[in-house]
Amino acid sequence: MKTLFIPCYWDGMDRNSGSARIRAEWVARHWDGAQVYDGSQRLAGYDLYVFQKLYLNHPALGWITSIARWRDAGRCLLAFDLCDPDWLESPAREYRLLEVLPLFDFAVAPTEPLRKWLVQWLPAYKVPDRVDLDEIAVIGPKRKGSNRLEPAPVWAGYEGNVGALDILLPTIERLGLPLRILSKAQPVPFLDFWREILQFDILLNPRPDVAPFSYKSDNKTRIAWALGMPVARTPDELERLCDPGERLVEVARRRAEVESEWDVRISVQEWKTIVEHWRKSA
Repeated sequence: MKTLFIPCYWDGMDRNSGSARIRAEWVARHWDGAQVYDGSQRLAGYDLYVFQKLYLNHPALGWITSIARWRDAGRCLLAFDLCDPDWLESPAREYRLLEVLPLFDFAVAPTEPLRKWLVQWLPAYKVPDRVDLDEIAVIGPKRKGSNRLEPAPVWAGYEGNVGALDILLPTIERLGLPLRILSKAQPVPFLDFWREILQFDILLNPRPDVAPFSYKSDNKTRIAWALGMPVARTPDELERLCDPGERLVEVARRRAEVESEWDVRISVQEWKTIVEHWRKSA
């Protein structure tokens, strides 16, 4: 099967976007016959097209409309991959999203809340965000001060999401931890981002159970685990990980979990299963 992923940066998003890397580039790298559209390929001739969070700009809409005609002629399948609750951002985005969804055969999302929203409009499946361990190996596992008795925690992410830290702030203050915040307004190169995070001892990544956080994937935690970085998502986890012995145990346990459950090769197999199921049921 020839598959073409058309990533979100063809719809105006930054080329360093994590969603493009995790859900298009990493998956395609380990899927025989899959490619990521770079502008040089002819759009015709693929068996499956995956539009990865791409639906706003006029060129993208033209591509979707053309490929939908090929799909109607029985020449291909057309999938939509949504990784964020875009409909919450504005009525205009919701309108455009609902306008294009009927053009697709099915949708895929990284979380169950996103899948449940999508399934109102078309068949939808869950493929979680996973980790390309080959790319992780390029960064390397070494960190400074991983055994410090007084650990240095860090929060890193888009500046608009820093409010998620609120649940951890009383514990940070009570323990007297030297919190560092690495906020960014736009995506930055993947290797640079993680190499800076790895200078610290604990990544803070709380997950509030409110929109939009409740819809989003916890891919940052899984990447950190793959890199040997302990992650605190709750006050209890933060307090436990202040113990250097607990951090060493956590690192070993979570790396094993990533290898068994969060390797991107598992996502490739899930994609293949979805396509086979769709072909049989269509």
